[in-house]
Amino acid sequence: MNAKARLCASAAGIALATVALATVTPATAQISGATPNKTQAGGQDLPKPTTASDQNANPAAPQPSLQESPTEGDGEIVVTGLRRSLQSAQAIKRNSDGIVDAIVAEDIGKLPDTFASSALARVSGVQVTRGGGESAGVTVRGLPDLSTTYNGREIFTAEGRFVQIQDFPAGTVAALEVYKSGTANLIEGGIGGQVNVRGRRPFDFNGFELSGSLNGVNWQQSGKMSWNGNLLVSDRWNTGIGEMGLLVNASYVGINFLDSTREQSLVVATTNAVNAPGTTGGVRYPDAQSLFLSYGRRWRPSANAAFQWKPTPELEIYADGLYQGYRGRDSNRFMFVPNFGGADFQLNNLTTRAGNPNVAQSATISGANAPDGYYGSANGTTNTYQAGGGAIWKHDKLQISGDIAYTNSTYTFDAVNIDYTFRSSPVRNVVFESPGTDGGPSFDLGSFNLTDPANYLSRGFFQEFTKVGGKDIQSRFDVQYDIGDGLLKRLQFGVRYNDRDANRDRGAPYIFNLPAQIPITALPVTTESTLAGFGYNNTLPIHTFTAIPSSSIRDNLVALRSFYGAPAGRPEFNPSENFRANEKALAAYAQVKYGFDIGSVVVDGVVGLRAIRTKNQISGFLRDEQTPGNFVITPITAKNEYTDYLPNVSARVAATDELQLRLAYTQTRTRPNFFDLNPALTVGSPPTIDPNNPPNPNDPNSNARNITAGNPNLSPLTSNNYDASLEWYFSRTGSLTGAIFRRDAQGFISNTTVFTTDPTYGRVRFTQPENTGATRFQGVEVGFTSFLDIDGLPDWAKGFGLQANGTYVDSKGDLASTLATSPNVAGQQQRFNGVSKWTYNLVGLYERPFFSARVAYNFRSDFVQYYSQEPLDVDVNGAQRTGGVIEKARGQLDLSATVTPVPSVTLAFDVVNVLGNPIRRYRQFDDAGDQFARQIFYLERTYSLGVRFRF
Repeated sequence: MNAKARLCASAAGIALATVALATVTPATAQISGATPNKTQAGGQDLPKPTTASDQNANPAAPQPSLQESPTEGDGEIVVTGLRRSLQSAQAIKRNSDGIVDAIVAEDIGKLPDTFASSALARVSGVQVTRGGGESAGVTVRGLPDLSTTYNGREIFTAEGRFVQIQDFPAGTVAALEVYKSGTANLIEGGIGGQVNVRGRRPFDFNGFELSGSLNGVNWQQSGKMSWNGNLLVSDRWNTGIGEMGLLVNASYVGINFLDSTREQSLVVATTNAVNAPGTTGGVRYPDAQSLFLSYGRRWRPSANAAFQWKPTPELEIYADGLYQGYRGRDSNRFMFVPNFGGADFQLNNLTTRAGNPNVAQSATISGANAPDGYYGSANGTTNTYQAGGGAIWKHDKLQISGDIAYTNSTYTFDAVNIDYTFRSSPVRNVVFESPGTDGGPSFDLGSFNLTDPANYLSRGFFQEFTKVGGKDIQSRFDVQYDIGDGLLKRLQFGVRYNDRDANRDRGAPYIFNLPAQIPITALPVTTESTLAGFGYNNTLPIHTFTAIPSSSIRDNLVALRSFYGAPAGRPEFNPSENFRANEKALAAYAQVKYGFDIGSVVVDGVVGLRAIRTKNQISGFLRDEQTPGNFVITPITAKNEYTDYLPNVSARVAATDELQLRLAYTQTRTRPNFFDLNPALTVGSPPTIDPNNPPNPNDPNSNARNITAGNPNLSPLTSNNYDASLEWYFSRTGSLTGAIFRRDAQGFISNTTVFTTDPTYGRVRFTQPENTGATRFQGVEVGFTSFLDIDGLPDWAKGFGLQANGTYVDSKGDLASTLATSPNVAGQQQRFNGVSKWTYNLVGLYERPFFSARVAYNFRSDFVQYYSQEPLDVDVNGAQRTGGVIEKARGQLDLSATVTPVPSVTLAFDVVNVLGNPIRRYRQFDDAGDQFARQIFYLERTYSLGVRFRF
């Protein structure tokens, strides 16, 4: 019997044993607990806040329904809508064994947020990156390694470790639980914490439920429309064999964005008396500008179903399924305008920055290489399925639960690029740093007609087809026993087994059609002007230029392949970029909850240990292309086996019913990605030189040959975590909290690139992932939430509320080995990528039965996007410098308002990115602190109008 068969058999045995235990009690049908009242339209019936007891039983098991919330005072304040969601989220945080923040369904529904990741940006300590019409890159307290679970089960996309939070449309989510400190019963995985996405279940509702929404969204820059909607149907029945419930929920999210970017090269050249006539030289300037327009249509269909059956008061059996889809149809339009060239290259009319004669402000460029770029069509498709079920049996002080699930996820990426170059190289007027708050580069091309297709020549044809996938079967068995009223309160232990497969195949050939100069009008395609970018800003006078539409590229692919001499059909997979991986993990944990009194002070907490045995095997290929088209393929396999022991200790000291102190110590770890562990090595093709656009003379490595490799010897990322928080809950929806934290991490994975001269291949660029050294994160969080529940105020005034939170994070870490050798950073730890020192949220609330509104402002201070070594960045002694691309501080303002004319229908209006301020990225290039803009990136502003209903 193989491992999967044994696993299925053991899970079936668990389920049968659980059912057998349940037969000791009479089989009487019973409604599960008290049922919630329905809130006003647009609200949601909420799951019961997870108590310490519930949380530590089996996170995959269904949670009991929320008990009816009483009114406050003399009945003047009714707990509905936003109040109810804040009350539920506060109860989760207050009663949890770990340090947890939560957003429940009403919170997500009331924010102007389409995706769960956008809603998470309102949680203290959570940071996101924005682009492509959505929020992504979620980090918690500066740490990017987050594990993602769905109803307590591990879930992932394709060959990745975790699913991205933005893959969850807000309409399918009942609650988001952010575990900032873990406990032994939680699935291991993320040193940044864990985000559990809780889906809705039928026992969350009183009976029959029909609710949904439909929104139309206007995207200002693209001028397009998209539609978002969801529909939920749920019911529960008493039958002769117990109570049953069934829920079906479907969601669709559409995006139709245009992001506009003004860019500037990271290579900063220096003038001399030849290329800048009339000067003595020594003035620094970026050696290229560029324009990038990224627009496309993306949509995410999603559906989940859940079944619950309670044959006896002590036994519940459940089954559920989830489908997540992603479809992306993106068009990328790139124009690269060099400020370098041959013997005729000159910078005329050169001006320098005020007060700095060594840094260029503007120039007229002539004799440079011709501008070039590409027209890209990129299609991406993801399908992720998860199905599972289990049982939970409670009898007196004993609780036993078992759960099993199967996940299958695939992702395909199909891209086609047509490279172009200008027929001639126009004289251009360049501004290296524009005046005004947005700053950044700007250029014009004089009288050159950018909308005439005759001015564009074809330069090359690129195709990529990538297919990745992953599947697993996971099971767990948990036992919990409530001991009594002594020092030891509760004992828990459990086991979990996971068998995971991952695979990747990729082919990406490029045809460089030289020396022929082929007009793009000769290609079997049509042309058009691009959508106009920079809807909020006119710093760059070029808003559109001639392009080949994505639809024309796709409709004429057969003819294009024939035209360029490419093989028919999709590109063949390159064996050296393929891998097959299997990973098996067996985990066991034990945890005890303790508690005692010191006078009137109550002290409780948990102590636990989780042990995980991991075995993996990854197979790939070594590829050595000695001459073009002549290469040798050799298979290679790597194996690893290791055990982790992850302890956790926490204490909660309740001085009063309202005031409590928490202390926690945990250890966490994250396994490396399968792609990084791939043992393959690829020696790329010899570089091809275009005589019409020779290599950049300012970058001696621009013509290097690429060699890339994985690293099967990578170690897991580990962290020691310390947390303390003080929490004051002064009302059901009011709290003031503060926390301090520290994370001592070891082994972040970075790609290192080394330029060297190889005796066989000449100048090469060798890239491989490696574990870096130590990184420390430490900081402070504060949060406040309350409505104006003050005696004597009129009812309308009590509808005002405020949410405010702020986080300070200080991060210091070792750089990758190839970056750490520069004298300007040698022996020093640097800020960690993607971590802002300061983030805060201010949310103004107003809620009455007929009208509600939110004004939400999210701010994050500057952070390092990434570090690099650029060829001409040197210190005063001529040694190579390491520098970081810094993203400047930015705030985003979002608005939302609802009107409920009748109890079952709500009209909603939202505006996202009211300010329209861009993302600004800069890089320092010398020891004096001088810098040039890298990118000025304009995100979409959207307006949404919709309706929500529930019956």
